[in-house]
Amino acid sequence: MSIRLRGRLLALCLALAMLVSVSGMVMAKEKVTFWTSHSGKVERESLELIATRFNESQNEYEVEVTIVPGSETDIAKLMTAVAAGTGPDVYLVDRFTTAQRAVAGALTDLTPFVERAGWKPEDDFLDFAIEESTWAGKVYSLPFDTDTRGLYYRKADFREAGLDPEVPPATIGELDQVAAKLTKRITDRRFERFGLIPWLSQGWHYTWGWAFGGEFYDEATRQLTCNHPAIVESFAWQQKFAEEYSIAAIQGFASAFGSEAQDPFIAGKISMIIDGDWKISGLQRFGPDVEYGVADIPVKAGMGSTTWAGGWALAVPRGAKNAEGGFEFARFAAGPVGQEIYSRDTYHLPTLKAMVDRTDLFADEAHDIFLHMLPFARSRPALPVGALLWDELTAARDYVINGDKAPQKALDDVVERVQAELEKHF
Repeated sequence: MSIRLRGRLLALCLALAMLVSVSGMVMAKEKVTFWTSHSGKVERESLELIATRFNESQNEYEVEVTIVPGSETDIAKLMTAVAAGTGPDVYLVDRFTTAQRAVAGALTDLTPFVERAGWKPEDDFLDFAIEESTWAGKVYSLPFDTDTRGLYYRKADFREAGLDPEVPPATIGELDQVAAKLTKRITDRRFERFGLIPWLSQGWHYTWGWAFGGEFYDEATRQLTCNHPAIVESFAWQQKFAEEYSIAAIQGFASAFGSEAQDPFIAGKISMIIDGDWKISGLQRFGPDVEYGVADIPVKAGMGSTTWAGGWALAVPRGAKNAEGGFEFARFAAGPVGQEIYSRDTYHLPTLKAMVDRTDLFADEAHDIFLHMLPFARSRPALPVGALLWDELTAARDYVINGDKAPQKALDDVVERVQAELEKHF
């Protein structure tokens, strides 16, 4: 065999080897890193299942789920990681903070991805959810789940106190009276059980501010109205409760609270609590013998029913290594397959309009009340200072119940600080 022929055969073998190698490489998937702060067993396993289903559904991307603990309004860890090139390609963001993250330059504008897909998210998602995911006409996150909040109450405690277990309090006045009857004291400043602790769990500033008839923001004037008289009244009501029962005694009592079976409502330490639909799953797992009811949040006399809806969304950080893969996973997780998995596993509500009537997603009757709340559910103002406003309102509430500030002063301070930041964006 001539040297020239040998060379040609060698070249042919190398070409065939390269072809086989390239063929193998086609099967290799691009890595997509997904961050979430959801560390609870049910939520974590559900998100991992969604990732598995996505990985099985196509041959281009492979999602890896990473739990990154952190508060829902703090993104310092995310920004630091992205700047260092070690951040995620997609992550779960508390949806109402989307606008603030967008103007801070932390999120990728998903509008081009959406347009290339020929998709109109506003047609598919609940109005308030896609509004929270949008800023200045651009989509920065995809709504994932939602929820509503109601009053959980222990029926056995009602009977013990001589109350009708089928007639929960509907007004703030009734709530005060029922809470007093349900509270069991050991001494003047020691308690065996509280009827209610207003700020516990989902008893947030928004919860009671809306229940008293207040508004936190005037969209027409672009002015924060957190010092609205009704919101001041809701803070004063909580301050009165803290004074009547002693904030030190309440804090000492609450220090023993925990999660799962040590949840104060499941353990019988609290007779009534404001909480979300996700609590049903916890009750089924850790308090199957607890006889409870769910009702609308009590409101100021004369007010109509109110609740608020929160939830999470999937966003692609600005500077993500694999933004395309991050978007594709976000779209899958926020789509019918992802939302069905998460709703069944966690009892959270879907944000897809086509799935809101899917009562087959929930194996309990109690969920009906949370579904019926959606039409009148409120959502936190979708502002570029949303996270800041939340934190400042929380701090103001704490100042008030600890007796460090008067309600009017605390809320005036919130408006003064946050309004100045808000005006920088208009």
